[in-house]
Amino acid sequence: MVSGASEGEADVPAEIVCVDCGGRCGLLSVPEPDWGFQPGDVVAYRCADCGDRWDLIVPDTESAG
Repeated sequence: MVSGASEGEADVPAEIVCVDCGGRCGLLSVPEPDWGFQPGDVVAYRCADCGDRWDLIVPDTESAG
């Protein structure tokens, strides 16, 4: 995770697995210094192997059943 999320912040992984090639995608987005990543924010990742970019929406984990 980028950082331990405090109240209201969402945990966002520093790396994800590329859906296309299985490579490692590193986080491109930088969290707001005062409140970090929030649910609904768009975060971007770039695959180190194939170069694909992935834009993901930070989920609202509190409302997820």
